[in-house]
Order: sequence, then C-alpha cells, then structure tokens
Amino acid sequence: MKAEWKERIKKHVTVAVRAVLFLCLFFLMIYVVNRTLTPNYLYSSTNPMTETYRGFYNMKKNTIDVLFLGSSHTASGFNPQDLYNEYGIRGYNLGSNSQNLWVSYYWLREALQYQSPKVVVLDCYMLFIDEKKNEGSSRLALDDMRWGAVKREAVEQICDLDDSQSKLSYLFRNIRFHTRWMGLNETDFMWADIAAPPELKGFWLYRGICGYPDYIPLTIQETGRDLFIPEAERYLERITALCRERGIELILVKAPTLAQTVERHNAIADYASVHHLKFLDYNVEELYHSMEFNYAQDMNDSSTDGNRNAHANPSGAKKLTMYLGSVLNEQCGLTAQKDEQWEQTREFNNGVWKDFKLHNETDIKSYLSMLGDKRYTIFIAAKDDAASSLNEECKELLRVLGLRADWSDAYRKSYFAVIERQKVLAEQMAGERIERMGSFRGGSVIYKVVSAGMECGNDCSIQINRGELAKRSRGLNIVVYSNDIKAVVDSVCFDTCAPELTAVR
Repeated sequence: MKAEWKERIKKHVTVAVRAVLFLCLFFLMIYVVNRTLTPNYLYSSTNPMTETYRGFYNMKKNTIDVLFLGSSHTASGFNPQDLYNEYGIRGYNLGSNSQNLWVSYYWLREALQYQSPKVVVLDCYMLFIDEKKNEGSSRLALDDMRWGAVKREAVEQICDLDDSQSKLSYLFRNIRFHTRWMGLNETDFMWADIAAPPELKGFWLYRGICGYPDYIPLTIQETGRDLFIPEAERYLERITALCRERGIELILVKAPTLAQTVERHNAIADYASVHHLKFLDYNVEELYHSMEFNYAQDMNDSSTDGNRNAHANPSGAKKLTMYLGSVLNEQCGLTAQKDEQWEQTREFNNGVWKDFKLHNETDIKSYLSMLGDKRYTIFIAAKDDAASSLNEECKELLRVLGLRADWSDAYRKSYFAVIERQKVLAEQMAGERIERMGSFRGGSVIYKVVSAGMECGNDCSIQINRGELAKRSRGLNIVVYSNDIKAVVDSVCFDTCAPELTAVR
C-alpha cells in the first residue's frame, strides 16, 4: 500500500512539473512573439523611438536636469548632447510623433518615478491639433513605457477618447501587428543592444536642408487668439499643476514652423502670463534673429504645408538648443555637471554632425575626403561613364581610401568598390557588366552591387538588405552606411563624366 501511495505521489509530481514547464514555455513564447512582432524603431535614424523610451529606463536615477516633451518638433529641435557639451546641463528628449498633451502628461508622470528634473520644456504645437483618434502616435509613445499604474491610466484615457482602440492590444501588442512576421529584420531581434545610455538621448536626426526661402518670422501684434483643443488644454493644466507641485520650472516653447501664427502665439503667451511661465517662441522676429536662425538652411522639410514643414535639422537644433541653454543657465540657475552618461556619447554626436555635413556636401573633393572614417561602410558603382572628368585630385582621394583601380583606361567601363571600416572588401573594373553580393557588420547585413558601363548595359545598383539605394545616374554612385547608427546616411551620384562634377541627390 505504501509503495502504491508513493507511486501516485510520483505521478502527481511528474504531472505538476510538466504542467509548470509547459506554462513557462507557453508564456515565454508569448513574450518572445509579443516583443518581436511589434513596431521596432530602435535603429531608425530619424525616429529612434524604441531606443528613446527603453533607453530612458537605463539612465541612472536622478541624473537628468531637463526633460523635453512634445511632438516631433521637440524631438528634432533639441539635442541633449549639444546642451551638455556647451553648458554641462544634462537633458533627455522624450518627444515623439504627434505627441498629444495627455501622452506628454503621462510620460511626465512616468519619468518622475525615475528622475528629478529641475526644468521641463514643452513644445506647444499640439495645443491646436486634435489627436484623439491618432492611434499610431499614441502607440509610438506608449508601447515601450513600462507597465504600471501610470501606463494603465494612460491606456484607459486614450481608449476613452477613442473607443475604436482596444485596451488589451496595448498589453498584447501583436494583436494589432500580427502580420509583422513577414517583414522582420535584424533590428527586431536586438533587444539586448539597448543596454547602455542611448547615444542620442531622444534626439531625432533629420539631415536635409529645405532651402525654403519664404519663411517670415512673426511680428507680434494685438489681434485674435486661437483656441486650444479642450482636451489638450485640460492636460496642459495638469502638466502645469504637476510641475508646480514637484517644484519643477515649466518652460513653454514653440520651435520654428510655418504653422505658427500670431493668434497661436498670443494664446500661448496669455496662458504663460496667467500661470507665470516662461514662453520661448522661436518664430518671433526678435528671438529668431538673435540666434541667427536661417529657415532655409536650418530646417529639414521643404513642404509649404505649415503642418508638415516643422522639423529642424542638426544645424537648426544646435541653434535652438544653444539659446535654450543660455536661458537654463542664466535664468533658471542650472549649472554644469560632469556625467559619464553624456561624456561617453560625445564622439557619437560628433559623428552625427559629420553625417549631416556629408549628406549635404556637393563638392566631390570635399566629399571623398570625408569618407575616410571607420564608422562608414561605403559602396561605389559606376554607370554610363565615370572617368572622363575624374581629375587627378579625385583619383588621389580614391587611392587614399585604399582603392587601386587604374582610371587611365576606364572610359565607359564598369566599376564598383566596397569599403568597410577603411578596409576594401571588393573592387573591380571591367569592360562588361559586373556584380557582387556579400555581407558586412559580421554578416548581419547583406548587399548587392552592380555596375554596367555605357557599352554593356548602362546601369548600376546598390542594394542593402534588398532595398535599392543608388541614384542610378551617370557617373559614380555612392552610398554611405553608418555602422554606428546602423543606417544609410547618404546616397549621392557625382557626374564624373561632366566637367561640373555635379552632385545628384
């Protein structure tokens, strides 16, 4: 009888262990699927949302002096590394696409569980935009917020404002994105890469120069006032109250944009006056000129639609950030602090600035001289003829990069080269169509490069992970990939058949 009892106990224990193992594996599978089959913006060079929000939690507690909140105007307008480099002030940018005021409020509450900022900077663009039904922008900002009381309340508020959204889908995100398995790539499996303080601290990279000449800064005058969106105004009040309760100075700002009007300015200025807040409107003539802002050179967007023409490039962000830094230092009493979380990302930020200049360089000699950088993987492919106007200075610059092709007999020939971290992986010149497939970054990224001169197809192609990136124009087509940010930072073709050596982008 005793042996039979022991046998029953053994069977029950075996069943229990198997059940526990099954449940563990089941929930592990759900976790992996849920984390993988969701939008991942970790390595997006313009919108690094995953890095911004998951990375925020990796910052040491109570080390951030200034928090930035608001829409993409904020994310692209204020560079925390520039702020630290110049003033020693430690900032973090929590801006996101079309970030409405209720999302800003909940992210402020979430952030205050980990940090004790002295100043919060809030861009006011979304006070006039109705975003109750914009599920995409809400998910961009909330997907990577940790689950807790703040996120539960935020999700409830969002779903109350938009009853088409599902609360459960914020917990199991693959409910909304269950078909993403068809488009997975390496970034969807690199969760562990977000372990150190994020290099950009939430700053977005828009590398273009809009060249828009017709922007006119605002001349303030007594006129009407635009009305805030009611829900936005309600949450602005809550942000103001929370900052006052925590002893945080709230600064309202409006980054340059064609969408700003005198009526909007006056409405924000009235609110700031009533609540004794600072308001910096970078669109106002006096402030705009005092920081030597140039809309045509310092903004990325070229659209004449004010609601779209709103993003600063790194040059513009530097000017906006430097002016704000002077206010934080001189009027808010923030002083320099040394912190390794910002010290160790100085060089990364220098690289970002170089990428911006490379992206807008039109002189082939200056361009080629900038390519000798270990951060880059470089692809070159010739189309039609790339030799007729390739002068000796350019040939020497190509040799400096480690290339050894004989350009003296290269008229209308095919040519390609691949350079990774200053090491030539491939180079070939021939009188026939040539191509090469390979990989870089330890095999994690694949490429294909094709060149066909005028007499053998008149074509070229540079593909990375099967996406075409070459301009496919006459001359030397060049694609530059940054190994630091794991993204292409430029694609250009220099017409080396024409004396002008024109750059085509």
